[in-house]
Amino acid sequence: MKHRSISWFLFLGICFMSLLPVSTFAAPRFTIKPKVLTGWRMDTNYYGAEDIEREVYSYLVQAGFELGVNTPKSSLGIDYTMDANFYNDRDPVPPGEKPTDDDNFIGHTLALTARHQTTDRVLLGLDDTLYKTRDPAQSDELSNSIEREKYLINRLTPLVYYDFGPRFSLGLRYQNTKIDYDPGASEDADEHRGVLDVVYHFSRRATLDLEGQHWKKDYDGATSDYSSNQVRLIFKKKLRHLSIMAGAGYHSRNFDDANVENIDIFTYTINLEGEGTLANRRTYVSFRTDQNLNDQGLGDQYFKATRFTLRAGHEFTKKLSADIRAYYQISDYQGTFGVAEDGSIKERNDDTYDVSGTISYAFARWLSLSIGGGYTRRDSNLAGRDYNNSYGTAQISFAYDRRK
Repeated sequence: MKHRSISWFLFLGICFMSLLPVSTFAAPRFTIKPKVLTGWRMDTNYYGAEDIEREVYSYLVQAGFELGVNTPKSSLGIDYTMDANFYNDRDPVPPGEKPTDDDNFIGHTLALTARHQTTDRVLLGLDDTLYKTRDPAQSDELSNSIEREKYLINRLTPLVYYDFGPRFSLGLRYQNTKIDYDPGASEDADEHRGVLDVVYHFSRRATLDLEGQHWKKDYDGATSDYSSNQVRLIFKKKLRHLSIMAGAGYHSRNFDDANVENIDIFTYTINLEGEGTLANRRTYVSFRTDQNLNDQGLGDQYFKATRFTLRAGHEFTKKLSADIRAYYQISDYQGTFGVAEDGSIKERNDDTYDVSGTISYAFARWLSLSIGGGYTRRDSNLAGRDYNNSYGTAQISFAYDRRK
């Protein structure tokens, strides 16, 4: 894997633009931004163990570019970095375990966005993202996993939007997600998802969206395949300094394996984002809460996740800024049992929280330094599932704009 995937990804963007009418290329505007980032991270419990903790230093070197092409009716954006990841154990490796530097690898981060306004009413689009990573959160935003297996994930999303008039619009998306692990590491997965949005526009700043989703997920191994159906009603409102999004609905998941119990839950999302000035400097804050099922459930490990996320930041000067982030997630597993501390058998339930902060200083418009740190803790009602991890980070980034 799969350098062919990266070549195919870039090929899609080139084809999308080449198929557009020639008239859309009148006076195109180009943006080119080469970028380099070097980073360091220290984890006191890199593998998330309850008892035998291993302190690990991680090093990251990223090199890549951002490319943008815009015309009156079309746009193309490509953001790519090659990510060299290196690891080092601070202490001697415990007997029977492999050194962390065996996990060194070259990863990739790639994002493509293309849009074309074919008529006043019809918008065509193509989105694609690709990651080669060891971060389980890239496969599922509600992930509760501590695994460090390497995998490549690609999400391809063609879409079309149609405006019926000033009040109604219709959106249709198809998303294919492929997850490929290193051979023998874990099960690969393939997901096909369709999304339909019927949107009513109260005004330019307020909408009501009836969203329906259906998807089918297939695993290569013993994990049961499943199909999901979800319907939500989503309200969005933009004020001068505040954006509001509130949605609620119903999610039903059916498994192909009759031994795995089907799941039905009430889902919701509330997101508040504010931005303004404090002491004449930019300040932002956002709060989000979600309840839904995790998507990637290797070994039939599925749970109802209730997650609260807070982010905030402030610019103290033109060069100095600070950001904080915190989340708390309740993972209520469905049909997953284990031994509790008192020896009884219970259904698994985990509480996980993370708090982190970063201070950034811009030496110039194209050069900045960031340092930070944080703490993660997971409390489980089952023996062997607890862990805590303190971490520190530092990175220097370079990004130079060249516009034509």
